[in-house]
Amino acid sequence: MDKPKQISRQRPRLWTFIFIRVGMITCLSGISMQMFMSAFPQYLQQRGFTATQMGLVASGYTICAMIMRIFAGNLIDKKGRRIMCLLGLAMFGLPILGFYSLSSIAVIVILRFFQGFGSSLTGIATGTMVPDVLHKDRMAEGVGYYGLFSSLATAIGPAIGVSLLVKGETGSFFIFGFVLIMAAVAVTLTVNYERKSKKSDGEKDDSPESSLTEEEIEFQRVAEEEAAEDEKKSFIWKFFDRRAVPAAIIATMLTMSTTTITNYVSPYGVSIGLTAIGNFFTIQAVFMIVARLISNKMVARIGLFKTIALGFLLDMTAMAFLATMTNNSMMFAAAAIRGLGGGLYFPALNVLAVKDAAKSRRGKATSTYYAAYDVAAGIGAPTWGFIADHFGGYRTMYFGAGLLYIVTIFVAYLLVGRKKKA
Repeated sequence: MDKPKQISRQRPRLWTFIFIRVGMITCLSGISMQMFMSAFPQYLQQRGFTATQMGLVASGYTICAMIMRIFAGNLIDKKGRRIMCLLGLAMFGLPILGFYSLSSIAVIVILRFFQGFGSSLTGIATGTMVPDVLHKDRMAEGVGYYGLFSSLATAIGPAIGVSLLVKGETGSFFIFGFVLIMAAVAVTLTVNYERKSKKSDGEKDDSPESSLTEEEIEFQRVAEEEAAEDEKKSFIWKFFDRRAVPAAIIATMLTMSTTTITNYVSPYGVSIGLTAIGNFFTIQAVFMIVARLISNKMVARIGLFKTIALGFLLDMTAMAFLATMTNNSMMFAAAAIRGLGGGLYFPALNVLAVKDAAKSRRGKATSTYYAAYDVAAGIGAPTWGFIADHFGGYRTMYFGAGLLYIVTIFVAYLLVGRKKKA
């Protein structure tokens, strides 16, 4: 009768104060970044930018974010999570002041490029903090809950940004975006677990390192040694981490399919006369949040690979609905199923990317994982667009994207499923 109580007391805490603060940084900065992502083109239009100019600004922002992903992991591992997070927030926040006060098109473009660097650096820094402050046996659960902070930002940021600009409240748009970044800076300044973990004065803190087992300490030692050897063999491992490569490969193949949704579901819906296609991403976000709440339980019950595979099967089903949809009801079903699938595998893949990495290389592991999404998005969007234009339209495109999941599941099995306890 006493054993279960003892085990329960010994279970590491999940919702620590430090974990909540990292989530707050992600949510506050994420709302501001999502505001600009969705509404900034409208601001540029108000300033007289042509569609071509707006496209160049968007492309430049994305390219700068991709470039930063290469170097961010190394910087974060060497200079520290907090200082790089603060730098990223500054690179995103300070240009906001310039957008409203400066009229030069060239300056506005340059400032937006700086925001691309800043958003990427901030995202990787906070993404690296998460495994730092979570105990390993609760990492899957913690990453799943952590995703709720970014999901919340994605859900409300665009609505706030568009609403303010539609009402003509340009000043309020920039002020609110800047205040959110400053709030994120204030919270970041309180995140001092890196300094505490270096102390030997016995001060109690939220860092999980204080309760590592001998086995986990040995695992970290081996991981550090392997990482050092990797850097000697090739310069590429100075920026990326080999242990995150399996997650990156799976993420690349996955994103090759999902770019069909992010880039083409709206024009596809309009082309077949769906009146409610604008609700697709809202429905998807709601169901993704629901799935994130149970993702960790699925990993604990059926294992990492099976959870990922189930998410992929749900996505494949959603692609089948999209390939054959003729009405809003089928579109709603596709959005809900896609949300459930993504909510299951996103946290699991995130854990896979960092769980075996040495602590000193978690920044590189996070960069490796995130860079895979950028590369696949850059390749996938034009590839599927070409297929849609020349091989039967959007329906053929979604059918092909669904078939790609079969290959992705097989690759995931080879990389993850054959391992013990996967």
